[in-house]
Amino acid sequence: MIIEDSLYGEFSVSLLIKELINSKPVERLKNIHQGGGIFLVNPALTLTRYEHSVGVLILIKMLGGTEIEQVAGLLHDISHTAFSHVIDYIFENQEEDYHEGIYQSILSRSEIPDILKRHGYTLTDLLGKDFQILEQPLPNLCADRIDYAIRDLFYAGFISMDDVQHFIATLIIHNGRIMMTSVEKALWIQEKYQILNQEYFGKKEHVYANEKLTEILRHLLAEKVITKTDFEKDDKNLLALIEADSFGKRSIAAIRALDGIAHYDAANFKLKHREIDPELYIDGQYFRLSQVKNSA
Repeated sequence: MIIEDSLYGEFSVSLLIKELINSKPVERLKNIHQGGGIFLVNPALTLTRYEHSVGVLILIKMLGGTEIEQVAGLLHDISHTAFSHVIDYIFENQEEDYHEGIYQSILSRSEIPDILKRHGYTLTDLLGKDFQILEQPLPNLCADRIDYAIRDLFYAGFISMDDVQHFIATLIIHNGRIMMTSVEKALWIQEKYQILNQEYFGKKEHVYANEKLTEILRHLLAEKVITKTDFEKDDKNLLALIEADSFGKRSIAAIRALDGIAHYDAANFKLKHREIDPELYIDGQYFRLSQVKNSA
């Protein structure tokens, strides 16, 4: 199977990956917006968890990751609930990892274990494993963090395709982790990552959309108009449930119209703080970007 990605181009994938891409849990991600409720105030920003997940898969493949780590990359977001991290805001989960807590349950109840079995794998090959290309703690780089950063930055117009390609060309694997071979590009991605957090996730209108959506969903949960299980639907279906309620319909319309934005203070809505400090490996020498900056 040949898959095409807007950032990385065309790639051939295995039959296992093909089956997983066509599975219901992965297909569902086509209707889960990466930015939560941002699409309500900026309809042009329609990036989905599906695009990101396929991107992570490809990036792992490009960097020489095993088939099972590619699988892990493709599936890492299947437990994201409708509107992505909005559920974390509802339950005031500052680590923004609600989806990780339900990952095994969602995975086990799906068709994925049977697909894995047909290709010689089991869930134990996937769960509890240390896939170092896929995931790393902050401030390290990893395929998940890299893909969502450059993908969001690209679609929001902060970087160009040339920027993406020049950055990707500096990525290598050393000691099992993603490192960089260019101080210049490490400085570039660190700066762009700050822009992503401050001017995209932290943009007033975007914070407004997610906070107001959070308030609506809290109210509808309290009124039992929707249930926690409804978040296992996708954005389209949960939005339909919201708008079937008169309060919900009015409130969503108000978000789309940016009602009250002039007096809205985004500083009151707390987002997870994120910074990166890329690892570099150049001419046989390992160091972090911060070491270069501190010695300058």
